[in-house]
Amino acid sequence: MGVFEIGSTEFEDGPEFNRYLSRNYSGLSNDDLYIISGITELTQTEFENRLEERNWQVDQEYGVIKKIGRQYSQNNRAEAYLHFDEEKDLVFFYTDQRKTEEINEAIVPLFRKVKGVHYLYISPTILKKVTEQIAEQNSSAKVTEFIAKRTKGTEIPAAERPDNERTINYYGDDGLRTLREVEEKYGVLPHILEVSIPDELDFRMDKEGVFKLKSGSLHLMFHYIDECINRCLDIKDAYDSTQINEIEISEGNRVSQSTPARIELDLKYEDLEPLQASLKGSDYALIDTTAERGSVYFSSKIYDQESNLFFNIRADENAIRVFPREKREISTFFRFFEIVQSTVDERAEAESIDYPVAGQ
Repeated sequence: MGVFEIGSTEFEDGPEFNRYLSRNYSGLSNDDLYIISGITELTQTEFENRLEERNWQVDQEYGVIKKIGRQYSQNNRAEAYLHFDEEKDLVFFYTDQRKTEEINEAIVPLFRKVKGVHYLYISPTILKKVTEQIAEQNSSAKVTEFIAKRTKGTEIPAAERPDNERTINYYGDDGLRTLREVEEKYGVLPHILEVSIPDELDFRMDKEGVFKLKSGSLHLMFHYIDECINRCLDIKDAYDSTQINEIEISEGNRVSQSTPARIELDLKYEDLEPLQASLKGSDYALIDTTAERGSVYFSSKIYDQESNLFFNIRADENAIRVFPREKREISTFFRFFEIVQSTVDERAEAESIDYPVAGQ
């Protein structure tokens, strides 16, 4: 079964399409609406060319919104409405097809396999902050389901067995209270959350940028999607600030200059071994690595086997600086940042640095 039909309307921008859906979606489909979000460094033309290379076709255009589709198996075709936000370098797929089939088999892989694209990573800390904001603004709001995790090396305090990794799946109307309790007791943070505001909205959000409207006000859900996005864009800004330039220091003698991104965190020497193990397990190879105790110092040249590129890192107890080399790739930086959060400090934050460093 194909995606819901929207008639012959044309849209000037994404917000107009969102307003149209907010007014009309209940009459267009009886199924849950999924919005799958990603971030990119590609132009719209480049992104659409990547889709075409993966056998996606434009079925119809509605102004800036395009209905696209792809036959991903003999008997199944994925379909969605695509919006490319040129101002924020974001892409959105809207569909009411199946999460376990069309979405997971055809749409989600785009954010993992297409160079220059990555899913919109919404850190566990951001998920928690947005949920607390919802509860503050709506006294009847409830968390009815969550999956929360504690990862090895995290700096989140835990009253019980802080050295244990754990995953907690919870179902119940007292989910927000329970989430607060298990964060304090077991040091876990949410990766998936389902929120209910009685008589207004039931929706789901996860750390890979997938939002699901189950029932209620789509307009209100768009408001909380925007909250998540605005909190996530610091990571993109930090990546955008990185640069690679060459300067001539004497005739025939040139040296590279690299402007790094900075990841603020609390780093201990004991964090380095799990960080290196996690990087190696995620297709990063570490070369010429140096680690020193005392006042923590760590440096390494890192090769991303997925993207076939190198970058350098320098770290102390307060920050990791990420230096690009010959070229950059947004998925490399986002994956590295996510590994740092999950392995070292889930409260780590990405920041821009304005000055170049020679010889990186």
